[in-house]
Amino acid sequence: MYHCYYPYLFDHGDRMSLYPKIADNPREWQPGQLQTTYDAIREDKYDGFMRLRGKFPELYQDTHLWENPPPFGDFNMFYSVRAGLIGVKAFTQTEYDDLGNKMDLTAIWVPDNQVVAHRTKERDGNDSMLIGAMNVPAEFHKPHVTAFYKSKRVAVKHVNSVFRITPDAFVPVGTRLDVRHFKVGQELQLAFQYTDFGYQGVMFRYGHDGGVVWLGDKKWQRRPGSIGTEGQGRVLPGTRQPGQTGAHRMHCHNVPVYRIDFKQNLIYVASRLPCDVGAYVRMNDEPHILGKVGWNTNRGFPPFPTFIPSAGEDVSTMSTEECQIVSLPLYDRLRDDFHATEMISQSDIDDARAAKPAVVAPKREIHDFKKFAEGRRKRNKMMRDNWKKIRGNWVAKITEKQQEATRKKIMERRRVR
Repeated sequence: MYHCYYPYLFDHGDRMSLYPKIADNPREWQPGQLQTTYDAIREDKYDGFMRLRGKFPELYQDTHLWENPPPFGDFNMFYSVRAGLIGVKAFTQTEYDDLGNKMDLTAIWVPDNQVVAHRTKERDGNDSMLIGAMNVPAEFHKPHVTAFYKSKRVAVKHVNSVFRITPDAFVPVGTRLDVRHFKVGQELQLAFQYTDFGYQGVMFRYGHDGGVVWLGDKKWQRRPGSIGTEGQGRVLPGTRQPGQTGAHRMHCHNVPVYRIDFKQNLIYVASRLPCDVGAYVRMNDEPHILGKVGWNTNRGFPPFPTFIPSAGEDVSTMSTEECQIVSLPLYDRLRDDFHATEMISQSDIDDARAAKPAVVAPKREIHDFKKFAEGRRKRNKMMRDNWKKIRGNWVAKITEKQQEATRKKIMERRRVR
């Protein structure tokens, strides 16, 4: 069966169906193709879902995007994919939220992000945008690289990265991207270069325990141990041995944004990134199961396709406190929030209870571990007492036999004399 959170509809041309379209000619059937004609259980589930959606429109408001998709150019949580930003790891610090939860934050500086070029599916094979970061002098790059930026009429950038997007998320070339491109509370997908530790042994590289430290051993404490046998005549690929450690590409998923400082162009994420200060960090929206981006309707939609500051905004005249956007407390990394209880009235709850009586779950057997431990202690004490009693009887019998043998030897010696 097709596993989908919401009922999946197949296009049969003139109508939509719950089941895939089956070719009339059996020669066109694919190996392993689902040959379903009718499924009563699936049909009942779909009917029940449609009744619930009609009764509780607030809880299923996102499903109405199937029939009424937003116009092209507006954000669609099931379709739209935005570009990301390029940042630099600045520093780490510790903060406490309103609930007293301790958080390790990493500050990412977003320097001079700007749209450099467009790529379209017709010309380049995919829809994407080239984003550049960190302005540098024209002499920094070779002439042909500098000529590329000058042809696009943008400042010469130190690095750039390609972000795949949907056609409704294009931004004009030369647009400056603000840190408010992201929202506090959303989850990001980060990519960066892991810290370079150089050439390291197996204890540092893989966490081996090392050899036994004992009298007589010499130069064995940090060796990897056996790496093969004499019969195979080779070392198997993948055997853990010393070598270059770190400096590889690393991806972190579901990293929430806790605070945004749009005066200093800083984004604070609730994680300690294992990279060096000054390392470039690629940031984009976290993909979601139900769509292409990880946005919850309760938290609001993102600025689409990007954030555009107001015309009269002058950040230089604002204080640092005024330029702080702080997230609500990250309740366990802001998983999908629950809807407000005010959306459902008491009459709706009474109707739902009257429609189908609630089935009481079977009572689970509760194990009293304290009572079990006490019984185990009593049984162990009884076994020890019994063993002491048996052992005492054995000792008494053995002692009596030893004394009897001693008496016999004494009597024999007396007869001999």
